[in-house]
Amino acid sequence: MNPKGSLARNTIYSAISSASNVFLIILVILAARILGDTAFGEFSFALALASIFEMLMDLGLNTLSARNVSRDRGLAKIYLPNVLGWKLVLAVGAAGLFVLTVKLMHQPRTAEVAAYILGASVILRSYKSTSFAYFQAFERFDLILITTYIERLSGLIFGSIALLVTRSLIGFASVFLLIRIPDVLITYWFMHKAVARVSLRLDPAVIRKLQSAAVPFAFSSMVLVVYMYLGTVVLSLMRPPREVGWFNAGYKVYEGLTMFPFLICAVLLPRLSHLFAVNRGKHADLCLRALKYAAAASMPILIAVGLAAPVIVRVLYGDSFSPAVPALRILLIAAAFMFANWILNTVLISGDMEKRALLIWTLGLIVSAGGNLILVSRLGMIGAACALVVAEVSVFAMMAFSVRGRLIARKPE
Repeated sequence: MNPKGSLARNTIYSAISSASNVFLIILVILAARILGDTAFGEFSFALALASIFEMLMDLGLNTLSARNVSRDRGLAKIYLPNVLGWKLVLAVGAAGLFVLTVKLMHQPRTAEVAAYILGASVILRSYKSTSFAYFQAFERFDLILITTYIERLSGLIFGSIALLVTRSLIGFASVFLLIRIPDVLITYWFMHKAVARVSLRLDPAVIRKLQSAAVPFAFSSMVLVVYMYLGTVVLSLMRPPREVGWFNAGYKVYEGLTMFPFLICAVLLPRLSHLFAVNRGKHADLCLRALKYAAAASMPILIAVGLAAPVIVRVLYGDSFSPAVPALRILLIAAAFMFANWILNTVLISGDMEKRALLIWTLGLIVSAGGNLILVSRLGMIGAACALVVAEVSVFAMMAFSVRGRLIARKPE
């Protein structure tokens, strides 16, 4: 394997990419201030539901591609055309099921229309996620950086214009769909020129083999997305939209913080997958170093945000969102475990233990679901935040136990 950039350089690219979250944070803040807590709650519901259904367009193929192509880049010319073709079929099925689900949930009309618009947007977002899997496999994190900034800057500029001109949820949601079209076209132009030839193919034998191998990743993806957005959906069913808006004001800060381990793991997965195949000692050493660095970097940030939470919420969202402060502080406890959990999850996948990872996340989802059903009805958004903490602690305990033998038993070579 002769990567185009070192692990350090890829990490720098990934860190710069993560900085683009500032644009999303600014846009979310502007949306909360202009739309108000009720409409912002409806937007949060629509986005959460659309994101859950996005998993039906992936079915584990992105993670499988990133891992296997990083070990043998020649597989890209077989994998990519068939994955892109198969996603068209999956998109049709996911769209039909999504529309039916929205109808059955009996949300306000504006939330329903926003959900349809954002649902169409995440279909295109799913295609972009596939491109990132192949950029990862070829360690072209520079292309991830470029296309991420194109997307985020466009979203901030046109989203802000839509909010200021229309001051409506529907106008704001429409921007997410409109910017996705040129965004995906530009991304795949880069893919075609620098990574692999872009084409569509439906080879039943290849697709059957890929999808069969991707089943553990598919279920893991489904579980993870539901795991992330379950609190918002349960709140939407049990509490008024304004409380959903308060919870998501804090949850967006939490999401922004947890993007750092997500992007670090994007760098680690291809490198760890390669090392697992050629040098188990170095694989174990890199795992341990990643965990140590993540803990050292995350704790001061989380403590500082917790102390400054009232100021952060007031400055970002305004006084009407002040009820979000207690929930945000609880979510920061969950974030401390989330940092470690994503790295441990990456270790398991790189070591061909995706079935174990699936089992752990499934058990974590069951814990989260039980916690939400019990606590949200009694404590509202505080209950949703507490349920996430309990789930994250449970996942951490199971993940740590599962990788213990790999990290400790094998000495670096």
